[in-house]
This record gives sequence, C-alpha cells and structure tokens, in this order.
Amino acid sequence: VHGKMEIVPQSPAHSDQSDNEIKQLYTDNIIAAPDSAYTLEFRRQTPVQQKLIYTVKFDPEENRYIALGYSDGCIGIYKVSNLEKLTTLGEAAITEEKLPIGGLRWRPKPTMSKDRLLVSAGVDGSISYWNPLLNKLVHTIKPEKKFSDLLCLDYSKDATRLAAAGRRRAIKIIDDEKRVVCAKLRPKGQQLPGHSNRIFAVKFDETGKTLVSGSWDMTVKVWDVNSGTVVHSIYGPEINGDAVDVYTGGDLIVTGSHRSKEALQLWSLSYGKLVENIEWDPEKVQDSAHIFSTLFDKNGYKYIAGCGSGKNEARLFEKKMEKSYTFSCGVVNLPAACSSIDFSPKENLIAIGCCDGICRIFEKVDKGKTQSVTDSDIQAKPDNQLITITPVSYTHLTLPTKAQVQISVVAGSLKKK
Repeated sequence: VHGKMEIVPQSPAHSDQSDNEIKQLYTDNIIAAPDSAYTLEFRRQTPVQQKLIYTVKFDPEENRYIALGYSDGCIGIYKVSNLEKLTTLGEAAITEEKLPIGGLRWRPKPTMSKDRLLVSAGVDGSISYWNPLLNKLVHTIKPEKKFSDLLCLDYSKDATRLAAAGRRRAIKIIDDEKRVVCAKLRPKGQQLPGHSNRIFAVKFDETGKTLVSGSWDMTVKVWDVNSGTVVHSIYGPEINGDAVDVYTGGDLIVTGSHRSKEALQLWSLSYGKLVENIEWDPEKVQDSAHIFSTLFDKNGYKYIAGCGSGKNEARLFEKKMEKSYTFSCGVVNLPAACSSIDFSPKENLIAIGCCDGICRIFEKVDKGKTQSVTDSDIQAKPDNQLITITPVSYTHLTLPTKAQVQISVVAGSLKKK
C-alpha cells in the first residue's frame, strides 16, 4: 500500500537481448484456449525503470497516449504507437518518502472545449489535475488530514464528478468544475455499514448515480451517490487493487480477488447477488490468479481482462453467452508481478504494468493472422501482384508501383504514400 514492495531484479532479457529475442521470450509464454478464436502478440515495451508501476491508463478518447503511475510519485506519459516517452509529470514534487501514485484517470472529453486532463490520486492524500501534453500541474486538492492515503479514483461518464478513496474508508465525491470535495460517502445510524478497511477501487456506473467500491475488508459496496447510502453489500471478494468494474447495460459487476480460488467473479449490480465464478485458470494451477487489476473492455463489453502475481500473468475472458465469460488467451511467467491492466479504446491493444517498472503492450489478434511483414518485404514483391498484409505498428508503408494492396488488419495509423 505504501510503496514498500521489493523491486524484482531485472531479467537479462530486458537489458542484453534484442527486440526479436524479447518478443520470442514472451511468445513462448502466450497461452490460448483451444476453442478461442484469438491469441495475443507482443508489440512493444517501455524501457527498464528502477521503480514499480502501480497503474496504467490509455487515453480513452484518442488512443494516442498512455499514462503510467509509478511508485516514486511520478507519472510517465508515452505515445501508444511506439512508446516514445513524451514527459514525466511530478518530478519536482518528489519527496524523500517517494510516495506512489494510487490511481490515475483521464478526464472524459464530452466537449471539444475542455483541455485534455489527467487526474492522479497520491498516497500522500492529494488529488492533482495535470495537463500532460504541457507538463503542467493545473490544480491540486490537498488532504484535509494526515494519513489520508488515496489509493483509487474514478470519473463519472459526464465528467461532472470524481470519486476518490483510500485509507480513511470514506469515499470523497469531488465537484469537477469547482474542484472541491462536495460530499463524502460514509453511512451512519441504521444504514448498511460502509467499509472497515482500506478502499482499493471505486467505479461509477454509466448513469453516474451509482458507485461501486471494493475494499480489503472482503466487501464490495454498491452506493446511491445522491443519498450517500449503501444499497447492497457484497461479501467475499478480497480487493487489493483496481479490481472492480461495472457493466451497467449487462447489470454486472466484475471483481478480482487477491487469492487463488474464486478469484474472478460476476455479481448482479441491481441485487448484489453472485452471478458466476469465472474459471481463472482452466489448468487449475493453485498458485495462479492473486488478482491486482480487472476490468471490462468498453467497446461492447465482450471481454474481461485481469492480471496478478500468481504466475505473473494477464488473462482475457470472452463473453460466450449473455452473462457468461470463459478464458480466451493470456500471457504467463512474466519477469515480475502484474499490477495493472487496461484496454485501449479500440480493444485490440492491452497494456500490462508490472512491478519491474516495465509496461508491456500486447495485441489481441485472430489465430492464423499472427504473421506481420516489414516494409522491405513489401518492396520486394513484383509490380501488379496482389499483396495481403497485416500491419501492426507502422506509421507509413512504402509500396511498389502499381501494387494492389489488400489490408486485412490495421492496428494503429496507416498513412497512404
């Protein structure tokens, strides 16, 4: 919680091996269900950092940037296309304690008039608004008391409210326009009780009127935000990270527990009842799971992603029926525990933040379409020949004269030459 996790010594694969050797290392550890139509392919990774990654978040609007929250309180901003580092936020504010970033959220962009903002919650209790492209701190909400560690936050879809929580067990609701705490969710009297331990996850539903929170006290709470009351208490999940998400249209909550049994579960948002225990590992390895992060994809809610420290792994689960998800594909035996995972807005890319300070990006691809080509491969083809290509990370392609090109899969930007 306080950034005291030991940094795992770096594998030689990160420092001495070529990109192709690193890719092959990950390829050997990619797994897929026999009946799955998809698998994962490694794309790229950030350079080695001597600090842990606590949270990763794609820019949900443009899919151009990714933000990494580190254990020393800094935030790295990278381009998604090549993981080029653009800037580091918060370097000037680092103290000797080096308190980590508890949570990150990009501000939703309902209108074009709003600046692109990133909001961070610090274990020092502060909430900071950043303009990441200008490397500018726009505003800070300072903690009211000492030991007010914040470990999570979330925006309502309309960007009018922000929820933040952590050590003090009360959930703060922030008016985003005024940037002040306007309410605290903390039941009193005869109401259903709130949390009795640290809160690691908060998520608004689509309407912004309901909030779901997960805690280390082995409960998940469903809140009516306007009244500040607990509507349902779900008992059992051991939340130890950003491991709660909401699918309002499907009336579902997904929880990821830091344990090996019944680690990934679906619950009814309306009734707080268990819908399904999703089998995390079909091979039933007992030390698997121990989930730190889980979420639905926001492009149709067809997938659930989760990652953890059991086998230093990340897994995808595909929706097979109305309220049933099964294992599709994943990657195991990474060099360090996986602390955070996120889908890109278009669903094809998955970012995994790890405790060795590296963010690894994989792509979900159709089985049988895992072969990509280089620019030189295309130029070597004769004129007038039909070329079928699967570009992955190109910013441009140089094509031979009079070539007919059939694009089968495009991930990223493709500029015509």
